[in-house]
Amino acid sequence: MGAFLPDYNDPIVSILLLLGIIFAISLLSYGFTIWRQEVKNKEMLEFLKNFESSECTLDTENMPFDESMKKPLFMLALSFEKSGDYSRAVNLYLYLLKHIKENSILSHLAKAYYRAGFLKRAIDIYKEILYQTPRDIEVLYSLEFVSEQLRDYSRASEVLDILENLGEDVSKYRSHLELQVILKSGIERSDKFKKIAEGIDGSPYRAVMLRELFMLNAKDAWEYYCDSEFENLVDILWKLDIVQLNLDIISRHNSLKKLFWTKGLAQSSYSKDESIFALDLLASAKESGYTLADLSFKYSCTSCKSSFPLMAYRCPNCYEVYSFKVEVLVEKKQEKSSYSLL
Repeated sequence: MGAFLPDYNDPIVSILLLLGIIFAISLLSYGFTIWRQEVKNKEMLEFLKNFESSECTLDTENMPFDESMKKPLFMLALSFEKSGDYSRAVNLYLYLLKHIKENSILSHLAKAYYRAGFLKRAIDIYKEILYQTPRDIEVLYSLEFVSEQLRDYSRASEVLDILENLGEDVSKYRSHLELQVILKSGIERSDKFKKIAEGIDGSPYRAVMLRELFMLNAKDAWEYYCDSEFENLVDILWKLDIVQLNLDIISRHNSLKKLFWTKGLAQSSYSKDESIFALDLLASAKESGYTLADLSFKYSCTSCKSSFPLMAYRCPNCYEVYSFKVEVLVEKKQEKSSYSLL
């Protein structure tokens, strides 16, 4: 009988034993993966219960689910979100998450909550995503952005540290965060001006810092003016009053002379070189005696190409930092009227 069975010293026994161990480990690993996924699914369902409320306006309780419904419902939720109907968008995202456990849908849910004004809910969801996938770069950027909106600058700084450790260049985000910390602090305007001015020389984001200096104290900000930044500051400069001008500096820069001559705040003549088309057009109209034109401004994001009527250092659509571009337009001058309450 022993002739048919391999001896325990036989290499075949060792190979079979090794294969058996590998098979057992693979089986246990597969079973553990299935168990862990079930645990995550249960945790997700428990987590989502925190967001179920009467705010949702769609009745999805008894709605049957089929895999083919995933894409149409997701597109419908995106449509609701883009149209500003965040309640219905949230409702559909929650419904999808009960049947499909995908971080991309969870991320859209967080974005919908943020846009609806529920910033802390968005924070909680981003934390849940990072609990499952700690190296999700896009979610980390979103968490930093929402933390900044909540003025939780310490958390935002910690997230930037993580992103930097993951190899991301976060220098402009740090610069922006440091600027926000100064601007949102309770110190005097003169102290804010001083702190910003201390870091302006050599900064790659000088134009942004100079904008803030002009808004804090225009008369002192002229000391830091550089003509290469004229196009990024034209909207701020156009809104200055005559008492805020530095005529000595204006007389040394042709672009400034043209701007304030066009506005009627300076008498210096200017050379007719091309600069901003709308400004050149307005100057030519004034030379021809037409005085009913004015400049207006809008701001476009160079990252996502969205346009906004107000300046924002972070794009409200894609959250990119310092991506704004000032666009100058010519419009008919609006006559200011005052109405008596009597």
